[in-house]
Amino acid sequence: MKPIVHEGEELSVDHLAPMSITCPCELIGRDLLIEVDFANHCYTEKFVEGVHTIEQILLTEAEDRHRVFCPVRYGLSKQLPDLIKELPKCRVHQTSQSRNYVFVVPLKLQGKPYEIYFMLQRSAGGTAFDLRLTVESAYIDDDGSNVRRRPNKIRFVVLAHKVLTNQPVKFAPR
Repeated sequence: MKPIVHEGEELSVDHLAPMSITCPCELIGRDLLIEVDFANHCYTEKFVEGVHTIEQILLTEAEDRHRVFCPVRYGLSKQLPDLIKELPKCRVHQTSQSRNYVFVVPLKLQGKPYEIYFMLQRSAGGTAFDLRLTVESAYIDDDGSNVRRRPNKIRFVVLAHKVLTNQPVKFAPR
């Protein structure tokens, strides 16, 4: 992967190279193979005029949507591959958008939740993968309010089976 440049220093993002994980699926009698990709929101944050300078813009997603390097997100992103490997043993929360979920990890050092937002969908035909997981963003929830707004949880293995078999994912009403 191409390194990023922050304040004249080249920083590797090789730790966010595409990877795969397996997820047990007893209902179909085999493990699911899941392709995992990471978006740039794992190490960047939204450009805020007055807080950031034009020179700090690292990426432009749309004409009015700029991203700047975030040292905190970048540092935490180095843990993402190992955390994602643990997903099949964990529960995830729903978000307000369909196919989008959040994996909340309590951090030992910061004492605040690290929220990993991802999309899970069936893989396109013609690949060895059953599912595709895209980590869209990951950051610390400074006040913990996001977790309180996401009371509904589902085991990742159940979610993976439902996505694979095109079953609706239903949560209790909020």
